[in-house]
Amino acid sequence: MLLAIRLKQVYLQPVVFALYGITSLLFAIFEHGSLTPIFMIRYFFYLSGAFMTVVIPFFLLLFALLVMQKTMQHRNGNPFRYAISVVIVGVVLAFTAYTVWMILQHGYLEIIRFMGMYVYIAMYLIATFISYVLLNLILKFWPKKNNYTEIIVLGAKIDDEGVLSETLRERLELAVNNYLANRAQEKPTKIFVTGGSIDPESPTEAEEMAGFLLAQGIPAEDIVCENRALNTDENFYFTKQLLQNPEPVLVVTSSFHLIRTHFFAWQNQVQIEMKGARSSVFSWGYSVVREYLAFFILTKEINFICMISLAIYSILQVSKLY
Repeated sequence: MLLAIRLKQVYLQPVVFALYGITSLLFAIFEHGSLTPIFMIRYFFYLSGAFMTVVIPFFLLLFALLVMQKTMQHRNGNPFRYAISVVIVGVVLAFTAYTVWMILQHGYLEIIRFMGMYVYIAMYLIATFISYVLLNLILKFWPKKNNYTEIIVLGAKIDDEGVLSETLRERLELAVNNYLANRAQEKPTKIFVTGGSIDPESPTEAEEMAGFLLAQGIPAEDIVCENRALNTDENFYFTKQLLQNPEPVLVVTSSFHLIRTHFFAWQNQVQIEMKGARSSVFSWGYSVVREYLAFFILTKEINFICMISLAIYSILQVSKLY
C-alpha cells in the first residue's frame, strides 16, 4: 500500500515522466546515433564526464548528506520513504569509501572500473541537468488558456527587516499585471499569497506580500493570506483549503521554479496554470542549479536506481576489455 502511494506521488507524475524520458532519449541518441553532430556531442559528453570524475565522489557524498538531512527532518513521516532513504545513504557512503580505499591501494584494474563508473554517472548528471533546463523552458512557454479567477503567488524569503527580495517582487509584479488584465475584462479575481515564517515573532511572507499588493492598489477584499506554509509542498497543501473555485488557478512563481511547482501542485491535486517571473542573469544560474539539486533529491529513488544501473553497465563494459 505504501509503495502504491509513493508510486502515485512521485513516479507517476507528468514532470517526472517528462524529465527522465528526455534524459533517456538523450542517452539513447548520444550512445547510438551515427550522424556527425551527434558523434561530436557524444564525445563532448565523454570528455565532460571524464573531467567530472574528479568531483563525482564529492557529489555522491553531498547527495548522501542531503538525503540524510531530509530523512532526519521527516523521520516520523512515510516509513517506506524513510527505509529507502536509509538504504540510499548507506550504499552511497559505502561506495564512496570503497572508491577512496581502492585508490589508496593502487589497484589498477579496480581504478579503471571505478573511472568507467564515474564517467557514466557524470554523463547521467549532465544529461539530467540538460533535461531539467529544457523541461523548465517547455513549461515556461507552454500555451496558457488564461481562464482563471484565482491567482496563487508562492512566497520567497524576506530579510529580517521585512524587505522583499528581487525574486519575490518580480513574482508579485507579474501577479498584479495578470490581476489587472482580468479586471479589465470584468472578471472578479482574487490573489492568494502564501508563505509563513520560521520566527513566530516576525511577519510572515504572506503578510509582507499582502502589504506590497495593497501598495500597488489591489483591494484588500481581493487578497487572501495563507500564513503557515514553509515550503512549496505546504504552499499548495494549505492554499488548497482556501480556494473557492474548482477550475484551474494561475500560479505565479519564478521561471527557475516551474518544475517543482508543477510537481507539488500535482501531488496536492491542485489544477494549475503557471507563469514564471523573470530573474536577474546573476541569480539565474545559481537558482537553476539549486532547483536541479532539490528535484534530484526529491526523486532520489529514480536517480539512485539509474546510477546503480549505469555503474553495473560500466563494470560489464570494462570486464569485456580486461
